[in-house]
Amino acid sequence: MTEIAVVFHSATGTTKRMAEAVYAGSGSAAGVRASLHEIRSADISGGRWMNDAQLAQLDAAHAIVFGCPTFMGGPSAQLKAFLDATLSRWYARAWANELAAAFTVSSTPSGDKLQTLTAIAVTACSTA
Repeated sequence: MTEIAVVFHSATGTTKRMAEAVYAGSGSAAGVRASLHEIRSADISGGRWMNDAQLAQLDAAHAIVFGCPTFMGGPSAQLKAFLDATLSRWYARAWANELAAAFTVSSTPSGDKLQTLTAIAVTACSTA
């Protein structure tokens, strides 16, 4: 069984709806089990994201899809805090050889969404 995890932060609900669509679509494929993981502000303390249980769940995934809004040309602070917390996975090579994908959304012209996707891609390459 292929495990696909959809990890997302949503500020207004739009990114959440997109994440739910990715989750439903990937989970409908034969031989695939999908899981949905919301990045919540309650897991952030002192600017650091702290939810080791959620990271451990992602260790079992074969692919991780990241999603967040683009704010001022970059990923939301909540997703960035999560991405920073994956450093321990990089050191342990826990996510080596996993696939990664990303999506973002913004309703303002404040910066190119490419920067958000690039930031996520750099982190994904660092942990793979």
